This record gives sequence, structure tokens and C-alpha cells, in this order.
Amino acid sequence: MSRLSQSDLKSDRTIPLMLGLTALVGSLIVVGAEYLPPAVDWEGAFRPATLALTRLESPYEGIGFCNPPWALLFLLPFAASLEVGRAAILVLSVGVYAFVAVRMGASPITLAAFLLSPPILHTLLHGNLEWLVLLGVLAPPRWGLFLVTIKPQMGSMVALFWTVEAWREGGGKHVAGLLWPVGLAYALSVLLFGPWPLRASTQTGLWWNASLVPYSIPVGIIAIIWAIWKRDIRGALIASPCLSPYVLLHAWSGALFAFARNQRLAVLSVILLWAVALRNI
Repeated sequence: MSRLSQSDLKSDRTIPLMLGLTALVGSLIVVGAEYLPPAVDWEGAFRPATLALTRLESPYEGIGFCNPPWALLFLLPFAASLEVGRAAILVLSVGVYAFVAVRMGASPITLAAFLLSPPILHTLLHGNLEWLVLLGVLAPPRWGLFLVTIKPQMGSMVALFWTVEAWREGGGKHVAGLLWPVGLAYALSVLLFGPWPLRASTQTGLWWNASLVPYSIPVGIIAIIWAIWKRDIRGALIASPCLSPYVLLHAWSGALFAFARNQRLAVLSVILLWAVALRNI
């Protein structure tokens, strides 16, 4: 009887692991659908907007939705059920946050700190879309632009960083090749739904706005200059919320993930965020 090769052993282990993972995810979704509290953003904005899109209606009419319409395409599989969709998005987003953190160099301790940080817990509680933006950071820039522009307060400087990189690689031709797909999508969306980007300008004066502008502007300028000089996208992640007049607490998660490679700095940042959060309770 011939011995099993190493590849055969790996193949034999893969199926049980996949079945076990599927069962675990399914169980978490079932339990979450039963016991999770309502998610304000999912229930009040994203699911109604997604359902409106399935009816070929504008997702911006009478709904508190301000993001690009293509964000809703990622939510279509979850919109059928309020509770199950909310639980499935939470499980998926935790997986995405873990995946992105590890890809960005996070150690197990850093990963645990990130998942227990106020910005991540805040977005999980509210059912928001930061997981899509962070996933976009790892995507090829031409298509990653669709994801990082879902939340400009997290991804605007990432878009600028990619544009500068495209210019370095091939001048205006490369910049045009980078920007035309998302530019065309924006133009078509405005034709279909009207000037929806202007809706975001009405959010800056709301009490939950956690922007630090104008005090954070110098930090943002230094961070984006450093990113372009060093050709390091982490600086762009820090700069985006620092230069945005509208930032929710969970949108600071991009800046937090920029510290993934430095365990001490990442853990210290999370501790400071908790100190600020607990002080304001």
C-alpha cells in the first residue's frame, strides 16, 4: 500500500476544515440573528436603500443613505432578512477586519487589540461599511477605488496616493487608466439619481461627527506628504480622516490599521482610544 503524499494529506484535511468553518459561520449567523441588538445604520439606511435599488427606485429618496450606489451591490445578498442579514454582515466584517489586519502585518496581539478597539466595535454595533473600504485598500487600485470611495473620510487620500503612484508609473495615460472606471460610474450615478454626492455635505454639523478638523489638518498634511514621499499607503490611511470635515468614530479604523506592523504603537493607540471613549460616556 503506497504512502499518501503530502498534497493528498492536505487535501484530506481541507474538506473537514471547510465543513467545520461553514458550520461555525452558519451557527454564528443563526445565533446572531436571534440575539444581536438592532444595527442602526443597517436598519435605518443600508438595508432600505438596498431594497429600494432592487425595486429600481432611487436609494436616496427619503432614506438616510449618502454613499455611492455601488456600495449597495455588495449588500444585495444580505437584504432579504433584516436579522439574518445583520448577523451575516457582522460575521463577514469581522473576518474581513482580521484578514486585512493580518495582511497589513498585524501580530495576534495587535489583531485582538484591533477587534476590541472602539472604532471596530462601533462599526460592528451599527452595521456600517468600513470593512468594504479596508478591503479596497488591498485590491488593485483601479478597482479598489470603487471601495475606498464608498467612504471618502477613510479613502480620499488613498485615492490621491494611487493617483500619484499612477503618474509616477506612466504619466497622464496611467492616471486616466486608473480613474476612468470610477469616474464613469460617478457620472452615470449622478445621471440616474441626481446630485447625490451633495447629500454628504449636510452631515458635517451633526452631533455625532467625530472629525478633528481643523486641529487635525497639519497631521493629515504631514501624513499624506510622508505617504507620497515614502510610497507607503499607510500614511494615506492616516491622512484621510485627519483632512475630512465629517468623520464618524468607526471611520477612524483606517488610521488605526495603519499601525498594524507596530504592535506597541497599535496597542497603545487602542488603549488611548478606550480612555477617550470611556471619558466621554
